[in-house]
Amino acid sequence: MHSLASFVQGKSIEGYVYFTEALRNFKNDQRGVTAVEYAIVAAGVGGVVAVAFGKEGTFTVMLNNIFGSLQKVVTEKILPKQ
Repeated sequence: MHSLASFVQGKSIEGYVYFTEALRNFKNDQRGVTAVEYAIVAAGVGGVVAVAFGKEGTFTVMLNNIFGSLQKVVTEKILPKQ
């Protein structure tokens, strides 16, 4: 019986050491961090592009105003006043 208890105790310690080493390796592993950082940056850039270039986005409204003013000036210069 004594050898069975020693065996179980040894396996328990072995399992504990394996688990703590696995946690330590997981904590120090930086391979996935870069992918997550790139995903966060891509989501941010996508949000900015959607806001700026969307149907009612800042950039679209600005271009519509500029070309609307340009169209008005060209139309006034080309067509005679009635």
